[in-house]
Amino acid sequence: MNAPCWLLVDVGNTHTVAALARPDAKEGEFLRTIRFRTDTQATADEYRQLVLQLLVTPQDAMAQGQASLPPISRMIVSSVVPILEPVIREAASGMSILFVHKDLKSGYALDGLPHPEQLGADRLANIAGALALAKPPFIIVDAGTATTFCALDSNARYLGGAITPGLEISWRALAARAAKLFSVPLVPPPSVLGNTTETQIQSGVLHGYEALIEGMCERLAREAGAALKDATWFATGGCIHYLKLAAKFRHEPNLTLIGLQRLGRQNG
Repeated sequence: MNAPCWLLVDVGNTHTVAALARPDAKEGEFLRTIRFRTDTQATADEYRQLVLQLLVTPQDAMAQGQASLPPISRMIVSSVVPILEPVIREAASGMSILFVHKDLKSGYALDGLPHPEQLGADRLANIAGALALAKPPFIIVDAGTATTFCALDSNARYLGGAITPGLEISWRALAARAAKLFSVPLVPPPSVLGNTTETQIQSGVLHGYEALIEGMCERLAREAGAALKDATWFATGGCIHYLKLAAKFRHEPNLTLIGLQRLGRQNG
């Protein structure tokens, strides 16, 4: 545990996910992973302390009598929260830092996009993660604050995608805007055919969202035709654990982190 490690950080609108990895580790092989709520008011000191405290397990503290971490030599970051980027840079004082952006060496092409700078860093990392695990073409679904869809052809050329409101946004909006409805636990009901208001909301939100994701992927594949023939369909994101998608989907909960790992190697 004494060799220098990389800290991979994916800063999302709702949650931040981080992982500790050795530079020479296999794709997806992490020493630790953590997830915590994104705080746009955090200072650099608070951010650094939060990440380091969460990366130290109670077993570490008990075994060594104090919090202990391997030295961190480099931070690789994807962020969709611009206000936090200077905070993260300051928190990374003493180590090199790489922010994901469109001009990195990546192995995929964005030249078909009129505004490639608008593609989020998390989506760029997801594409890199998919390329680390399989050969294109791909459809990549990331179910987070928003649910994003990305499509790449067999030459790893980005074709386009879609963005929809996220599962939790839809669920909370329904409860907030419909006077006779109410918030219910996000757990699958016994049947798609709900027989109470609670089970009908659960069915509509969860099974409805599964249908949205599956239907959008089918439409993307149909419209792209041969470009997405035999594509691998990846599913990732913080809300994906609520859903039971069709067997065609390959669930990769750490896809973004794997992409950060790959981009770090390609841009050493």
